[in-house]
Amino acid sequence: MRVLVVEDEYLIAMVLADMLVQLGHEVIGPASDKSEALAIAADATVALVDVRLADGPTGPQVAAVLKQQHNIAVVFTTGNPEAVYASHDGVAVITKPYDEQAVAQAIAYACAIHEGREMPVPPKLTRIPISM
Repeated sequence: MRVLVVEDEYLIAMVLADMLVQLGHEVIGPASDKSEALAIAADATVALVDVRLADGPTGPQVAAVLKQQHNIAVVFTTGNPEAVYASHDGVAVITKPYDEQAVAQAIAYACAIHEGREMPVPPKLTRIPISM
């Protein structure tokens, strides 16, 4: 699976990319801001997108373009999950700090959604949008 990583914190991005490679995925990126993410997005199937990037809280804008223009399933990765609970552009959110199991669950869930398959929401994810 080709996974786009959109994360502006270099060490977090590298750890996430390493987790993805260990899980058998191909990593695209990492991208640290909206313009970088959109420039390299076309070949991804799934994207892990932080909410706050180097150019501000543009993660939700990135997710909208990824979903609408590229049909990419987006999982938000953030320390503030409430910021995306109403999003219709992401399929789920994992809360930082996350571990390899959460990342694996996120990718499996996003792939299922991307392929139109129903899958129970794994325990370390929150499906979005959620009703408040």
